[in-house]
Amino acid sequence: MMIKDFPSRRRCLALLLTVTVAASVTNPAKSQDRPSELPPQEVRLVGPKGEVITAPKPSTEVEAYCLNIADKAQDARYALEQAQLTELETAVSKQIDELEAKREDYNAWLAERQRFLDDASKIVVDIYTNMDSVAAAAQLAIVSRSDAASVLVRLKSRLASDILSEMEPSVAAEIATLIVAKTSAGTTQDPQQLAEKSS
Repeated sequence: MMIKDFPSRRRCLALLLTVTVAASVTNPAKSQDRPSELPPQEVRLVGPKGEVITAPKPSTEVEAYCLNIADKAQDARYALEQAQLTELETAVSKQIDELEAKREDYNAWLAERQRFLDDASKIVVDIYTNMDSVAAAAQLAIVSRSDAASVLVRLKSRLASDILSEMEPSVAAEIATLIVAKTSAGTTQDPQQLAEKSS
């Protein structure tokens, strides 16, 4: 008998049937006297092309037991697979929520950056562009650090560096820190805290 050609359920039945037949041959009286404890169950087998295969009715207790627990085992497998799918769905949903939160943070950062850049109007920028760097440094040192950084960010880099070099080092460091915090992507710290650390 080629047991390896059978599907797994039929292989189990064939193996148990072989054991049962061997046991009944060695002790036929004992196997015939024992009544069947479980009622036989109908199993509908479907072939590879969808045709219904008529399965032989169970003739022994072992065969009947295999048939009785087959559906329960399959239900347990389905329940385990469903639990795993639910767990995966929860993990994917959590990752989507995290990505959505990051996207909202990034959009908020972009809006804040644009607002910061728009704070310095074109007229103010033109005024500081035509001023001497020493005078511009003196004036920007006494306005708020955020306003000074907003103006410097709109100036040409050469003029902005000249103005910063004329300021007190601590003031220049605070303004430079604000510029970095407001214009660099991925900054998570509050710009005011960064400015306080640099002072």
